[in-house]
Amino acid sequence: MKNSYQPTSRRRFLKKTLAGASLSALPVSLSAENALLLSIDSVEEGEAYWRQIRQQFGLRPNLILMNAANLCPSPRAVSEAVYAGTQDLDYDASFHNRKKFGELRTELRSKLANYLNVSIEEITLTRNTSESNNTIVQGLPLKEGDEVVLWEQNHPTNLLVWQVQARRTGFTVKVVSTPENPASPQELIDPFLQAFTPRTRLLSFSHISNTTGVAMPDELCKIAREKGILSMVDGAQSFGSRELDLSAIGCDFYTSSAHKWFLGPREMGILYVRQPLISELWPHLVAAGYEKHASDDIERLSSLGQQDIAKIPAFSKAVEFHEAIGQKQIAQRISSLASQLKEQIQSHFPQATLVTPVTKEMSGGVVIAQFPEQNHVQLFNQLYEQHHIACAPTGGLRFSPTIYNTPEEVTKVMDALTTLVS
Repeated sequence: MKNSYQPTSRRRFLKKTLAGASLSALPVSLSAENALLLSIDSVEEGEAYWRQIRQQFGLRPNLILMNAANLCPSPRAVSEAVYAGTQDLDYDASFHNRKKFGELRTELRSKLANYLNVSIEEITLTRNTSESNNTIVQGLPLKEGDEVVLWEQNHPTNLLVWQVQARRTGFTVKVVSTPENPASPQELIDPFLQAFTPRTRLLSFSHISNTTGVAMPDELCKIAREKGILSMVDGAQSFGSRELDLSAIGCDFYTSSAHKWFLGPREMGILYVRQPLISELWPHLVAAGYEKHASDDIERLSSLGQQDIAKIPAFSKAVEFHEAIGQKQIAQRISSLASQLKEQIQSHFPQATLVTPVTKEMSGGVVIAQFPEQNHVQLFNQLYEQHHIACAPTGGLRFSPTIYNTPEEVTKVMDALTTLVS
């Protein structure tokens, strides 16, 4: 069931100012020129609408930034909220002034719960995906004889950390490989079905691989539950890039960060734990205030000491930004740009290997290509230094476009690669 928080109507203007985030004591104010003033009705105007979206970001002129899989800039409303929140704390760091951030935290959790279609009791805040992953890895009471099944393409904080913990406590880690060029989602599912045993306690996988761009089928979570196996989804590459309904996905744990596709403030993350499992987890950190939370209160898992609470209203602004545009519209835009990239790579460079599946069903916004007889790190540097194109040398060349990118930029990437790839 959705929470009581309702996103801004998509037919209204995106005009939330920082004052709307309840920071009434701010010593600075934001003018209307700095607020979001985008008519959602103009989505019918196509590229003109997305140019308006791009204008909300303070991107360096002529920079083509296609690195959302690693780090995204925030829209101005979010950046200004970070600054204003920091100024507010510097202006008055008293307990009295900071009290309001507790209320803003609850409001943010409610917005996130609504965005993910779960209850507020199942969502808490962390500093990033890595911390959220470690909370589960170190908190789940696994023992010798238990088994954890992992995808080989998991990020190190969802792979190496399990292996380290296994050496410490004695459970077994089984790493599963999937086909390099999967022809269907079933080809991704089958290796896990073969890996499951009566001793398997948990399945953990990256929702979308940061090294190949392969998107794992949500169906894996439902299959795991039917077998009495817990499922954990690392959503670093899906939070903010695709439509998300955790209740429908059926995972037991979901982790992510705000600083990638979600366009939020840095060092802010989320942790979802299905309600019946909260009391089973041990905290990986215990700080002042831990004792005030009941065993079934998810907030006890984020008792982390002094945190940058000034970023809470900024994270809230990021949620409002996504909700106002719409999850579906954002996901479609990212998918469209990724598809254009894949099509043009195949057209311009028939000798290249497209690591990422072509079909939308098995991919997201991450696009990775390998160019034979090329030094990909060198290409990565040349693209930036000579053509002002920022990507990543991950698995080849990794391009991860998002809503501030344009089809024209995709064409410019192809033009630049044509001059560099022999």
